[in-house]
Amino acid sequence: MDHYNTLGVQRDATEQDIKKAYRKLASKHHPDKGGDQEQFKRIQGAYEVLSDPNKRAQYDNPNPFEQFAGGGGFGDIFGDIFGQRRQPSRNPDGVVDVSITLLQAYTGTDIVVNTGYANLTVKIDQGLDVGSKLRLSGKGPVRYRELPPGDLIVRIHIDAPTNWGRDGRHLFQRFNINAIDAMTGCEVIIRHLDNKRYTLTVPPGTAPGSRLKMKGLGMIKPNSSIVGDLYIIIDLDVPKITDDEDKQTLNNIKEKHNYGKQVYR
Repeated sequence: MDHYNTLGVQRDATEQDIKKAYRKLASKHHPDKGGDQEQFKRIQGAYEVLSDPNKRAQYDNPNPFEQFAGGGGFGDIFGDIFGQRRQPSRNPDGVVDVSITLLQAYTGTDIVVNTGYANLTVKIDQGLDVGSKLRLSGKGPVRYRELPPGDLIVRIHIDAPTNWGRDGRHLFQRFNINAIDAMTGCEVIIRHLDNKRYTLTVPPGTAPGSRLKMKGLGMIKPNSSIVGDLYIIIDLDVPKITDDEDKQTLNNIKEKHNYGKQVYR
């Protein structure tokens, strides 16, 4: 996968160019806005690499000594000078990507990771964020049997269910209510990720897109007592009124408040 192509930038793009391209694409393809989950992951992965100068340099030139291949290389040069080659002290670290659900991140859990050479149990702490990296000491792949193993780096990706989103410690849920309930006010039952239910009061005159805060129902900060909030984003369903008496009542309200004479542009 070409990270530059994913973000739609040139290989000589500046950090500002990369950040601008990422924000535009992340907004367009965010799952909360109906975007493709896999494409959003690719965009995040590309930005994670290209926004970090060290990672970008390694990505641009993964083998800086390849020009010496077949002609000795630095290892042979040092061997000629000092009479021996420098040996690594252990096997290199390994990396594995793992996807968990937003519920698993919310409650914390243990998952089994198949590394291709072993099944390892990984502890997921409550509140773990997307892009987190867990280091498992001594659990990396063994390329050289005479050397001790390196570490295994577990990179975390989080899949959010439909109508759910996350920003750091805060959670977001889109919720549909009747337009008349939004005008007059109502109470609704919110079902959380763990299926617990909470009552939310929707005040009269709530507009579509309003964010109603449910304090303390977000993500906990790992290894702390700090908890974020849950924001309910209101969407409206417009009922179809067919009863003549009901329509007359609504028309009376329109006439009283001069609604029917407004010009919408």
